[in-house]
Amino acid sequence: MDKNRVASITSDLIDAVRDVCIKHAVTHTEYRAAIDFVSRAIDAGERSLLFDAFLEANVVASDPTKITGTTSQVLGPFYLPDMPFLKDGVMARENELGERLRVSGKVLNCRSEPVGGVELDFWQADASGRYSHFDGGATPDKNLRGRIASDETGDFFLETVKPAQYTIPDQGPTGLLLREMGRHSWRPAHLHVIARHSDYSTLTTQIYFEGDEYLESDAVRAASTDLAFPLNYDGDQAILSFNLVLQDIDSTS
Repeated sequence: MDKNRVASITSDLIDAVRDVCIKHAVTHTEYRAAIDFVSRAIDAGERSLLFDAFLEANVVASDPTKITGTTSQVLGPFYLPDMPFLKDGVMARENELGERLRVSGKVLNCRSEPVGGVELDFWQADASGRYSHFDGGATPDKNLRGRIASDETGDFFLETVKPAQYTIPDQGPTGLLLREMGRHSWRPAHLHVIARHSDYSTLTTQIYFEGDEYLESDAVRAASTDLAFPLNYDGDQAILSFNLVLQDIDSTS
């Protein structure tokens, strides 16, 4: 980041904090308590969690380089890079617990033209709300993670299970602050996906389920109703369909 930009943003941040302190008549004791709280969160391994829960969604929503295409979402703390490409789009093991779910859709550009060869990097919680690698070994390595690619007509298909709603870690400082603010720690059920193509800006987003009770009160204030899609059925087969629209690289300049 440019030094002048660092100075400008930092100065405005300090001014904003000063205004809050004046508005609420913040005492020095309260200031020290806030510093101690942030230190406890870092010591508890919640540095990313704390800032993801309270700040990241605001930064993503205000990013001026994102002006078209599918709405961006927070990356979140559970992403792992370099996951394998999936055979025939099958991400869920045969014995994976939960409702089987077929995900399908198209990748388009902002002119509604299909885009083939887009790498789609998916990851999700399981039917118990757990992410592999972050669950103490309760699920297999790389479980419910993997990459696929859109075909020449922009179509993509994924075989998985419906993810569960879950609470973010809420027994430490971050959870305490949420409770003090009168907020719960639940996230709506969702799929994560990063879409990559050399001709388009990388898209990081999350896909939600229409009607989820936590869509309007997401613990990290990230969920967006325009990213919530209905769960349909073909016989016993649950189907979730949505399109991903990529932003041209030139449109960010």
